[in-house]
Amino acid sequence: MKIKSYLFYGIIFSLTIIGKIAYAQATNDALVFILKPLSSIISFLTNSPFIYLSDSGFYFESLNITIDKSCSGVNFWIISFVVFSFSFVKVTRSNFQRLLSIPVLLLATFAFTLFANTSRILISILISRQTAFDYPWLHQAQGVFIYLSLLVIAYTIINHLSFKFNNYHEELT
Repeated sequence: MKIKSYLFYGIIFSLTIIGKIAYAQATNDALVFILKPLSSIISFLTNSPFIYLSDSGFYFESLNITIDKSCSGVNFWIISFVVFSFSFVKVTRSNFQRLLSIPVLLLATFAFTLFANTSRILISILISRQTAFDYPWLHQAQGVFIYLSLLVIAYTIINHLSFKFNNYHEELT
């Protein structure tokens, strides 16, 4: 690890701490930036309208679900940002590239989080419609399984691509 990488790692660590503190203090109103797109995607895919109630979140009457702070996926966003950042540092050659990658990685992991959350919620809706089970632990276990699976798959792909990228650049020099 190059000494120059410490600046990048320091920024990633700082953003992680700030994100965790901000999320702990956040309300549904503060998380509309992620809850609204998520609810809109779910609404489009299920053809179910929703209403926003600031005290409880985005309510889908026809599905009988509420998407609120606990469904936001902010913790997953933070984890995926850290994983992608640490994977990406391997392919960057300068601090300038690393610093430029931070906003790109924030946006990429935001989109990845929306995809993961949409998948989790749709599968949860499907499971609740197909079974008579209504256990909170089942909902959490299903979420952990989907999040972990997608994170491992994404990490494997990124790691594979960074290996190929590094080998390609070594052959050129």
